[in-house]
Amino acid sequence: MKFSAPQSSLAAALAPLSTVVPQKSPMPVLSHFLAELKGNKLTLTGSDIEVTMQTELEVQGQKDGRTLLPSRKFLELMRGLPDVTVSIEASKEHRITITDTEGKKYQCSAESVDVYPQVPQLSETSTFKMPRNKLRRMINKVLFAVSRDELRPQLTGVFLELSKEHFRLVSTDGHRLVKISTKSDGYKGETQTAIVPHKAMAGVQRIAEGEGEMEIGFAGSQLGFRAGNTTLITRLIEGRYPNYDAVIPTENKHVLTVGLDSLFSAIRRANIFANEISRQVRVHVEKETLQIKVEDIEQGNEGFETIACDFTGEPMDIGYNATYVQDMLRQIDTSDVKFELGSSTSAGIVKPTEQEENEDLLMLIMPVRLS
Repeated sequence: MKFSAPQSSLAAALAPLSTVVPQKSPMPVLSHFLAELKGNKLTLTGSDIEVTMQTELEVQGQKDGRTLLPSRKFLELMRGLPDVTVSIEASKEHRITITDTEGKKYQCSAESVDVYPQVPQLSETSTFKMPRNKLRRMINKVLFAVSRDELRPQLTGVFLELSKEHFRLVSTDGHRLVKISTKSDGYKGETQTAIVPHKAMAGVQRIAEGEGEMEIGFAGSQLGFRAGNTTLITRLIEGRYPNYDAVIPTENKHVLTVGLDSLFSAIRRANIFANEISRQVRVHVEKETLQIKVEDIEQGNEGFETIACDFTGEPMDIGYNATYVQDMLRQIDTSDVKFELGSSTSAGIVKPTEQEENEDLLMLIMPVRLS
């Protein structure tokens, strides 16, 4: 196999693929990109078996064929070369030769292409299109709350729901929950649900950059995302996602409104002095003031500050994990943030004071027991 292409084209095509290639794997072949050349069309693939990403680009083809490219070395070299034409040639002995028009030359060895796993193909039963920037925004809002607990596999993914009324993403780790919905304009099919692995959603984030549409294809135990010449196919997490609506309180009548920047800065400062395990801060709210107190008896740390707010309920003390609060406040795009509270021991709802057009963002945070 032999072809030539601009360095910038190769580097841009390979960067998203690197997000799905495993850093460590019992199968060394998976630490490679698969390159397949037919005429002037080069198809590049990265996979960890569960998640596969594939992209196509135009090159100057000289000899058709298939080869593997060591992902880390090859991508780092592409990023390190100037934006000139690069030539890649693969021998039958799995030796890769990379040269450029300025006379640079590098060689490396690769695994045999014959042992690379078969690339999955997607046969959709239902498809849906939406703007890439909208999907990217929605993924950004939910990824932080995905659980890392492998003992609860359903929570290690993002719940995706598509109906005639809405397109929705949900994530939770048991301590906090995020639900974001938008209108599913034009979708007339049956309701579709899926639990998408965190890694796959992070990969979709990468290919959702730029303008244009994202096509989502449902195919049984697989889900596909297409953006331009790039496709991501992922296996879905099996099992039932928890009934998230059941844990969202409907009678939190006490509303706290506070400046986003003021609250975020105060929580960030308090978190510096919080206990390194519990990250607990005490929040006391009254009609016009919000007090934040932190104390770590073990390390002899403590802190206190007050900021202005607007609160409609009776004075209340609530304990929160400061890191969790910070994570949620990062998702707010309005100048103020709104908390809907019930009691000091019940879940609180966090929202922007104004929603984006055709969007509904809701975050839930559980309090911690005050010590």
